[in-house]
Amino acid sequence: MEETVVNRLTALLLVLTIADGNAFGQGQASNRAGSPPVRLAQNMVVPARSSSVPRPSKPAGRLVSQSLMAQSSMGDEVVYEDASENVVLGDSYDPNEGLAEIGGGCTSCGGDGCNSCGTGRGSSCGSPLGFDLCNPGGDFGGRQLCICLPSHGWVSVEYLNWYQSGMESPALVTTSPVPTAQNLAGVLPLATTLYGGNNDILSNRMNGTRVRFGWWFANHPNIGVEGEYLGFGTKTESFDRQSTGNPILARPFYNAVTGLQDSELVAYPNVLSGRVRTQADSTFNGAAVRFRRMLCCSSGCEFSPIACGPVPSQSRIDATLGWRFYELKEGLEIREDLTSLSTSNPGSFIINDKFQTRNQFNGAELGFQWMGRRGFWSLDMLMRMGIGNTLQTVTINGNTQTTQGATVTNANGGLLAQRTNIGGYSRNQLGVVPELGATLGYQVSQRLRFTAGYSFIYWSNVVRPGDQIDTTVNPNLLPPENPTQTAFLNPSFAFRETDYWIQGVSFGSEYRW
Repeated sequence: MEETVVNRLTALLLVLTIADGNAFGQGQASNRAGSPPVRLAQNMVVPARSSSVPRPSKPAGRLVSQSLMAQSSMGDEVVYEDASENVVLGDSYDPNEGLAEIGGGCTSCGGDGCNSCGTGRGSSCGSPLGFDLCNPGGDFGGRQLCICLPSHGWVSVEYLNWYQSGMESPALVTTSPVPTAQNLAGVLPLATTLYGGNNDILSNRMNGTRVRFGWWFANHPNIGVEGEYLGFGTKTESFDRQSTGNPILARPFYNAVTGLQDSELVAYPNVLSGRVRTQADSTFNGAAVRFRRMLCCSSGCEFSPIACGPVPSQSRIDATLGWRFYELKEGLEIREDLTSLSTSNPGSFIINDKFQTRNQFNGAELGFQWMGRRGFWSLDMLMRMGIGNTLQTVTINGNTQTTQGATVTNANGGLLAQRTNIGGYSRNQLGVVPELGATLGYQVSQRLRFTAGYSFIYWSNVVRPGDQIDTTVNPNLLPPENPTQTAFLNPSFAFRETDYWIQGVSFGSEYRW
């Protein structure tokens, strides 16, 4: 009973002391600096005021009692309790202050701050999206990495599993059943084609990588710059057949002298044993630098049957303008290793034909990209068009090595590569390179997104090795050349163009800061 009375008197003394302007007022200002704290109750003190101690800036706490909210004569001072349960003096405190900021704007999709869909900015609701499409500059607070990078940017790395259009070539290796006559062995159209004669060369899968890197300008947050590189390792395809005469192997051609189909024997019973090998290779890579400009953007809410509730929805359209480079390098080589089975005419031969092409595109690129977000899922679609110059280069080489006893002779020219077409050729042509793409993504964190996509690239007016082969041959020009029979200068060279495409799926990730 006595303890209760003492406690009530103590609380009353505290209220009267704070309410009394003379107790801590102007009359005793000179003594407050040295006054010790006034002990009121356990773990509750009123610290002495001092000009050398700064006023606290709204420390987090809760009001002790409505009876302790009386203002003193020093100004707008109130008593409230901090995290350590000590009663201190501070600025005026409104218990409702911050509630609107924390959640008042999140009650509907039309709130002033963020909304229930999380598409707003500058609030504590956050956003399930990795970034706000309508604010490409981002709200990530500037640089996040400890290296000098632009404040708001992105980088993506993708694995490419693509296929390209197959290379076309004439029939290069044929076979005939034994006992086909020697003058008909390997001769089309009765012979069977083992390699070539279609457009299936180098049509298998290609593995590559694509890297994109870019950032938004700080002074113009709707304008950015982007760089891109994509490349594939060299794709090779080979064919190899060897025979001692059975089965018959041959290389077909059209005889310019007789005007009939003919062949060069590689393996025939009791005449030749031999081996024929072909190898084709292809390398494709590209790079680009482009500016991006946000044209329009929208934000809203949509109902998700998966989440069974509203989810944020955004869409944006960007325009791109820049420079594009592509390069396609390919080669096709045919090699024969022949050994004579005739005792009256012994010897061996190595015959090579090699065709190489190179296409380089440089041009302007204009494109548009649509981006959509719904909850954690995203879909990006792009359409670009490149128009510029394609530098076409064709290189043809051939040689024959003859060994008779200890004598080795090298001559210029093989079978389909002769002095009539051997050399290097180049020219410039107009190139058109459209590109289409779609990418599906899932936001796994605020900055990281996993992606899976599809891309298609078309390239007009390119040269490929198989198309540069002329199968019309003058046998009299084969090494050793007959100088009296040069009426038909074949094989000959002429640029032969075709269209090229490459397409496939990609898997990767994108990081934004």
